[in-house]
Amino acid sequence: MCVLLAVTLILDTLGLEVGATSQQVKMRFKELVKRHHPDANGGDRSTEDRLVEIIQSYNYLKSVGFG
Repeated sequence: MCVLLAVTLILDTLGLEVGATSQQVKMRFKELVKRHHPDANGGDRSTEDRLVEIIQSYNYLKSVGFG
């Protein structure tokens, strides 16, 4: 997969536009982690899959220089 396409899909996963800055990416990541963390949801484990997806997406963006 082309890096640009991967970045576009990941930004969409995080709810961001293609022109998002690294600061916007970091702020959105922190917001989503707080929202989807099981501890923030009364121990509800159903949000754990979404949390893993968010973390993996952010880690990929960091690996390509976005974070």
